[in-house]
Amino acid sequence: MRDWFFTLPPRDQLALIILGAVVIVFASYRWALLPASESRQQMALNNATAVQTLARVDQKVSRLLALRQTEGSQQSRNLSSTLSAVAQNTGLTIKRLQPNSRGEVQVRFESVEFDALLQWLQTVEGSEGLRIVDASLSDGGRSGGVNATLRVRGD
Repeated sequence: MRDWFFTLPPRDQLALIILGAVVIVFASYRWALLPASESRQQMALNNATAVQTLARVDQKVSRLLALRQTEGSQQSRNLSSTLSAVAQNTGLTIKRLQPNSRGEVQVRFESVEFDALLQWLQTVEGSEGLRIVDASLSDGGRSGGVNATLRVRGD
């Protein structure tokens, strides 16, 4: 191939060198630079979409946090009033009703009838749809009487 090239006149040699250079430039553009450019444009489009999505997510997170702050205290009050109303309807007296930071309410009963406490528990979990997270029962000092400390969560 080399011998053939050198047998050509200098003008044809120059034309072949220029043609070869053009083919190499075209091939590198077509198979290397053009796909890289298209990939770069696609990545830029994906990044712009991700930025828009992130902005929407940030906005929704801010709204959610604001709602949680306003609903957290309201939920504790509603939970407390619901527990008090159920206790009053079942004839129980609550000794202590204390909301906590996790959205739960701690309820303390002293010397209450066990059957009445079971009825209160059934109403709280069954009818009201609340959840007893933790319960502690002890002897109330009289026949059929118990002391109870319960943590209730409103799911």
